[in-house]
Parts: sequence; structure tokens; C-alpha cells
Amino acid sequence: MGPIFELLSRLNPGTDVEDVFINGHEESVDSFAAFNPTSGLATFAKANGEILVVDYTRIDAIEFN
Repeated sequence: MGPIFELLSRLNPGTDVEDVFINGHEESVDSFAAFNPTSGLATFAKANGEILVVDYTRIDAIEFN
């Protein structure tokens, strides 16, 4: 598991998020949407309406507003 897993498990949908760092690359997002602890997939909404879905093990850091 780990700290990112624990953080994602506790975040409320709609929480404002500035950026997600995935394998060292910064990805701008607007908010946290969901986390599925069974599959390990974290979902974030972007300001332009796009959805970002990423395996939590690839997330290095999450920057909050």
C-alpha cells in the first residue's frame, strides 16, 4: 500500500487539486474525482472536462490548491 494509497483512500471527491506528479511528470488537474482501492486507479478531473485515470503506484506527489 503506502502513503499515497492512504491519502487517496481518505480524499473526498471534489477536493481541489492543482497538479499530480506521475513518474516525475507534472499533470495539471482541477480536482480529485475517485479512488478505487481494489483496482488501484485514481481519477482526477481536468478544468477542460477531460478525465485523468492513473494507477496510484505511478503517483509521486499531489499538489493541493
